[in-house]
Amino acid sequence: KKEKKSLGFTVQQVDSKELNINHQSNVVNALQGKVAGVQISSAGGGPGQGARILIRGINSLDAGRNNQPLFIIDGVEIDNSTYTTGGAETRGMSNRAADINPDDIESISVLRGGAATALYGIRAANGAILITTKSAKAGKIQVAYNGMYSIDKVNKTPDVQDKFTQGYFNSTTRLVEYDPTSFWPSWGPTIAEAKALDPTHPDAIFDNFERGYRTGNQTRHSLNLTGGTEKVQLAGSMSYFQQDGVIPFSDYKSYNARLNSQFTISSKLKAGASVNFINSGGSRVNADRYGEQLIYWSPRWDVMDYIKPDGTQNNYGPDNDSPVYTLATNRFVDNVNRTIASAFINYSPVKWLNFTYRFGNDFYTDARTHTAPGPKGTVDELINGDNDMGFIYEYNLKNRIITSTAIANFNHTINDKFSIDFKVGHDLRDIKLRRVSTEGDTLVVPDLFLLQNTKKVLASNLISDQRNYGFFGDLTLGWKNLLFLNVTGRNDITSTLSKVNRSYFYPSASVSYIFSEQFQLPQWWNYGKLKLSYAKIGKDGDPYSIVTAFAPGTPIGSAVPFTQVNTLGNPNLRPEFTTAYELGTELRFLQNRLGLEVIGYKSNSKDLIVPAKISNATGFDEAQVNAGEIENKGLEISLSAIPVKTRDFTWDMRYNFSTNKSRVIKLNEGLSEIILGSQFGYSSSTVTSKLVPGQAYGALYGRSYSRYYGGKPDDGITIAKDQPLLIGANGFPVISTKQRYLGSSLPKWIFNTTQTFTYKQFSLSALLDVREGQYRYNQFANFMAAFGTAKFTENRTETIVFPGVLADGSPNTKPVYLGLGKGPDGNDYGQGYYRNYYRGSSELFIEDASWIRLRSLSLSYTVPANILTKTKAITAASVSVTGNNLWLKTDFTGFDPESSSDPAGSNTSDAFSGFTYPGIRSFMISLNLQF
Repeated sequence: KKEKKSLGFTVQQVDSKELNINHQSNVVNALQGKVAGVQISSAGGGPGQGARILIRGINSLDAGRNNQPLFIIDGVEIDNSTYTTGGAETRGMSNRAADINPDDIESISVLRGGAATALYGIRAANGAILITTKSAKAGKIQVAYNGMYSIDKVNKTPDVQDKFTQGYFNSTTRLVEYDPTSFWPSWGPTIAEAKALDPTHPDAIFDNFERGYRTGNQTRHSLNLTGGTEKVQLAGSMSYFQQDGVIPFSDYKSYNARLNSQFTISSKLKAGASVNFINSGGSRVNADRYGEQLIYWSPRWDVMDYIKPDGTQNNYGPDNDSPVYTLATNRFVDNVNRTIASAFINYSPVKWLNFTYRFGNDFYTDARTHTAPGPKGTVDELINGDNDMGFIYEYNLKNRIITSTAIANFNHTINDKFSIDFKVGHDLRDIKLRRVSTEGDTLVVPDLFLLQNTKKVLASNLISDQRNYGFFGDLTLGWKNLLFLNVTGRNDITSTLSKVNRSYFYPSASVSYIFSEQFQLPQWWNYGKLKLSYAKIGKDGDPYSIVTAFAPGTPIGSAVPFTQVNTLGNPNLRPEFTTAYELGTELRFLQNRLGLEVIGYKSNSKDLIVPAKISNATGFDEAQVNAGEIENKGLEISLSAIPVKTRDFTWDMRYNFSTNKSRVIKLNEGLSEIILGSQFGYSSSTVTSKLVPGQAYGALYGRSYSRYYGGKPDDGITIAKDQPLLIGANGFPVISTKQRYLGSSLPKWIFNTTQTFTYKQFSLSALLDVREGQYRYNQFANFMAAFGTAKFTENRTETIVFPGVLADGSPNTKPVYLGLGKGPDGNDYGQGYYRNYYRGSSELFIEDASWIRLRSLSLSYTVPANILTKTKAITAASVSVTGNNLWLKTDFTGFDPESSSDPAGSNTSDAFSGFTYPGIRSFMISLNLQF
């Protein structure tokens, strides 16, 4: 703990009231819009689904490395991983910080700069989130109850066409034909034409993107107790949370119990301990697969009519699995049991010296079961492709983090002018991960989910150990309580690097100058501070990056073959280092009713560890190398104001604005690019996220329409959107087969504001969130174009002239038909424009994913104290009504652009939307009582 005025780096704090104003179940989501320089993205609205948090950009080249901040609760590190064990990448798994009950939190401090986190070592290379929980208090027992109930609906769905029905283009007859059993959902004739052929055809086709999602709900009950004497204080809490998702058969539950104790053994000796047990999990649906199958399912049929009386799937043809039946039978359930425990002891032999030791243990088991029934053997049964012959897969993961910290703290002031605060200590982190995977295929009894009921069983293990020692010193010198110099140094010793490289040192220095304490400022100017910091931050590699490993293959009889993995280990790996600079000011005016904080920063991360592609002649596909440099620089502005404050009415406003420009400076010699990831698109329109020197992190590349340059230079990388389209002799745009740069997935700037109006017992709070200048690949739109379900394909019966020029530069004048088969001009257009040309251009599906959203709107009422005194039991009470995601303005044509198919821990989650779990709009009521 330090005085805030002495800090030469940036820390922003969020208290419990501000944190829980929109009643988010995930503590990461609860921080959205409340801290500058922090980018938080909900992966989707799935029950218990993870959320991603980035502080001042990404400083790694490896797509698989964690770029999220360290989480510390009451001084003890906790895990915030998002494990996708068992093929759960698209099932909306939880990030482990979601296990923390938001009602237990007193405040959260966000450490953003390198100097702010240097003392925490390699684990805080991406920033740190310090959570302080509600501590025990002396006095009589106090009880607080918080209850919440919410109704959830999908906040945005894609626009679908409603004119054309099921059918296809017959390549033999060259005609568009209606076929109620066809795989093709919407390439048939109009509804009227189909109804003339089939009287059973409904008068209107179904909007299965509306019918396929239901109304979800959330419920939370929390009970907090505290009390004790001056010698012993105890605090405890219990909570229950349940969420039923908007996708059928998805749900999540969490049980949380916590006990905290503090003891004053003597005037010199204090101690404390806490333990938090969490049980969580639920039914995790494959939202990506569901969205994909909804595109395939013809709107001629009701998607909710999914099961026959005999329990088999109800579908309309051999090639069309029912999306809802797949959800109902292909089940993935997780069950997490987690214990976070810590203890500390503090000894102060004299006033100016104290010793603290803290021990923490974060241990959890994560049991996952994936099952699907086999065929029942009934007449006319169509086997579900996702279920195949039935299976049961079991995955059991154990993770344990032990932390141990010892600190000696010297604090003294000389002649009321000079102050010295010196800390020296030792830090240990030990991580052990174990996983057992057992997969049984082909059920004998179709719905008996036992491994001994399968015809083939395969098992595998994962073992990963990691340890880090740290030795650190922290010195703060103060003069007249207005000028402070802070210097830190830390040396880490890590198990993930070889002996010659595993020990490394890095320092930091910062200056804080409160000039308002030295100079006489105008009466309206209350506070002024300048701060400057420099830091060097070290970071090690992933476990086993320095060795070339072997992996077991499929058993052959009694033999188990082992083969070398495709990645070459590198014993010469060096630690990564980030050098960070920060300059800022904090100002307060008008009796502290107006506050401004402005920070500029720049950081360069070098010797970044990444698996780089190498020649296959070596026998490997890639090798672990120190491969390059990334630069992050940006501006952060926080403004707070109370423009109106009377006896009955207060208007409180807060603004946060931030920019971050993340740029790849260089890669190792011989590397022109590093591929982070890709997502499929039809007709070779797959989009790739790449790291390319000189460009932003996560640059998106794909095919585009060719442009006519007319002798002007073409750099071969970007698209000259100011140049006319090149039109082929057939009248359609020409698609370039070369991948070009199409945009960056990182936002140019983020802005949010919270406006709070308080009148007597009423309080109205609104949070507006803006994210500008980010692009994302809309895979959903690519598939909808391919299968004729998108609203924009309704013009398929039109004849148009595409604007552009021919190869000789002359204007295009050739009219072309957009539909399938023969057009009005008698020409045969085959599969038509959308399948032949439109879906093959990635450029059309890299969409502006910027948004303006009303993140939350909450109205609360606090019951007056004079009314509560009559109850003799209730000391405080309030009720609130809240809406989340009530309004969204975006040009993105898919679901909510904040949602993504990728898990929260992925570094490409902002680049690819996939088919995704949609974002939700919530309407909730909550009650708070204190006794």
